[in-house]
Amino acid sequence: MASQTKTIRTAFEAGEGILRLAPTWVPRSFCIPGRRIKLDPRDYYAYGANRGGIDERWFSSTTKADNGPLTTPDEGLSY
Repeated sequence: MASQTKTIRTAFEAGEGILRLAPTWVPRSFCIPGRRIKLDPRDYYAYGANRGGIDERWFSSTTKADNGPLTTPDEGLSY
């Protein structure tokens, strides 16, 4: 626990009080990926065409994405 606390404090100090989060990219087989989230077109189908195109960008998510049987166990969660 002490190392986690140190890591978090270091991140806050580096961001001068702002915790910078990396987005979680969520594919949806029923949506059209695209331009509204400013994703490079080469990355629309980063998880494969069978998973669908990346249509959503989640931040600080504690909710798992439910994208059918191919969904990974931690899909949609932010770390």
